[in-house]
Amino acid sequence: MLGSSRRRSRAGLWFAAFTIASLLMLLASQTAPATTLQQASARVLDPVRQAIGGIGQGIGGLFGTIGEIDRLRGDNDRLRQQLAAAQQRIAELAEAAQENDELRDLLGLTKALDMQLLPVRVISRDPSNFTWEVGIDAGTDDGIRPDMAVVGSAEGAGALAGTVVSAGTDTARVRFVVDTRSTVISLDQRTRALGLVKGQPGGQLVMTEVQATDVVTNGDAIVSAGLALSNDERSSYPKGLLIGQVQAIQQDSNALTKTVFVRPALDFRSVDRLLVVTDFTQG
Repeated sequence: MLGSSRRRSRAGLWFAAFTIASLLMLLASQTAPATTLQQASARVLDPVRQAIGGIGQGIGGLFGTIGEIDRLRGDNDRLRQQLAAAQQRIAELAEAAQENDELRDLLGLTKALDMQLLPVRVISRDPSNFTWEVGIDAGTDDGIRPDMAVVGSAEGAGALAGTVVSAGTDTARVRFVVDTRSTVISLDQRTRALGLVKGQPGGQLVMTEVQATDVVTNGDAIVSAGLALSNDERSSYPKGLLIGQVQAIQQDSNALTKTVFVRPALDFRSVDRLLVVTDFTQG
């Protein structure tokens, strides 16, 4: 039984080998039956070749897409860097233009005002605005001393900014007129009505002690009077420097005086350059 089974297996293997060899010879020949068999085989295998070809093209396309994405990412990074550099340059040019405008205004003031003026830059300030004082980049080595008046530019006009309250060798502190500790004898430029301009919380100004009979109108310019308080020999403030404009008037309860609310001429939150009055002749 076992020998018979082995003989059948060997016979089957010989038959299969013979069949495969016959097919190979037939496919390799140029006879009509061979051609027919080749064509039939080609039709049977064609979908397989197309599928394999499609897979190859898909893989190639995938790698091409990945390469394109990398290229675009690199281009975007370069464009982003160029945009950041351009924005930085624009910011620098805008800052330089603003600084030139400020310097031009200050230069005009030095020519228009009959005073000795020292240009300075604000180098420190209290961002909370609880105290209206700033640091400037000049001190006693530059001839600055306490009680000197400080001027700014209000659209080309000389505006009173405040006074020097302390000075070191190369820096000093300036107290603005809007500080609650500041008081300036002032007058209505149109009607010559006198009063005391005082700083208020929040960077505002009021003019007190104005006689009830004095005429003051909204929009009037309030300027420094160049007068000293009774316990001073001479005012620290030159005469005629703009302080602000009248924006409201309130009659006091005593009926003898009135309070005038004044809008400051300078924007003390953003002022960057000032002029220290190192000497002046009082008119």
